[in-house]
Amino acid sequence: MIELRGIRKSFGQKEVLKGVDLVIPTGSTTCVIGKSGSGKSVLLKHIVGLLHADAGTVLIDGKDVDQISRKDLFDLRRRIGYVFQGAALFDSLSVFDNVVISLVEHGERSETVLESEARRVLSSVGLLPDLTEEGSPLFAREYQILRNKKPSDLSGGMRKRVGVARALVGSPDYIFYDEPTTGLDPVTSQQIDDLIGDLASKLKVTSLVITHDMFSIFNIADHVAMLVDGVVRFQGDVPALRECADEEVVDFLSRYVAEGF
Repeated sequence: MIELRGIRKSFGQKEVLKGVDLVIPTGSTTCVIGKSGSGKSVLLKHIVGLLHADAGTVLIDGKDVDQISRKDLFDLRRRIGYVFQGAALFDSLSVFDNVVISLVEHGERSETVLESEARRVLSSVGLLPDLTEEGSPLFAREYQILRNKKPSDLSGGMRKRVGVARALVGSPDYIFYDEPTTGLDPVTSQQIDDLIGDLASKLKVTSLVITHDMFSIFNIADHVAMLVDGVVRFQGDVPALRECADEEVVDFLSRYVAEGF
C-alpha cells in the first residue's frame, strides 16, 4: 500500500502541495485527477523519490521513502514501472533497446534474458501475438520486424504501448502512468485505457494513473482522488465521484454530464 501523509512542497514562493493525504490501496487502479497545475505530477515524483517533501511522509509498504537508504530506494524503484507522458522513448534506439534499457543499465548482458523479456512484455501490451504462439513462424517474424523499428516508425498508440512494455520489464509491483492518453485520438485513448485495465487485472499490479481525462476515469478507476490547489478535495470510488456535491468537483465533471458519463 502507498500512503501519503500531510505532503507539502513549495518551489520558491509557490506552494504546490499544501498537505496532501492520500491512500493508494494495493491491487487497485487509483486515478488522480485535477486541472493543469494542481500538483498531480509533482505528487507522483514524491512517491518515486524524485522530489522530497518540505513536510509530510510518503510510505510504501510501510517504509518512509525519504528515510530509507540509497540502496533500499534503488531496490524500491526497481519494483515500480513508470510510463512517462508522451512515452518518452529514445528516438535513436530501436524498440528492443528502448524496452530492455533498464535491464542493461542494471548490468544484464545475457542476450537470451534480454530477448525473452522483450518478447514477454511486447506480447503483454498487444504488440505481438500471445506468448503461447512464441515458437510459431508468425510470432518470430512479427517480433523481428517490431524489435528493430525506431519510435519514428510507430503510430502514437504503438509508441504508448512500447512505453508501457518498458514499464513492465522486471514484473513490477506498481505501475505509475503520467497522462497516458494525452495527445491520442478517442479510439486510441480507449485502447490504452483497455490496456491499463487488462494489465491491472491480469498482473494484479497496483496502478496509479495521473490524468485529467475523465473518460479514462470512468473506464478504469477503482478509486479516484481529485487535487484542487494542492489539496485533496475528493477521494472515493467512481459512484461517489458522480454523487459528490463539492463545487470544484462538480465544475470539473460538468462538461462530461452532457455526454452521459
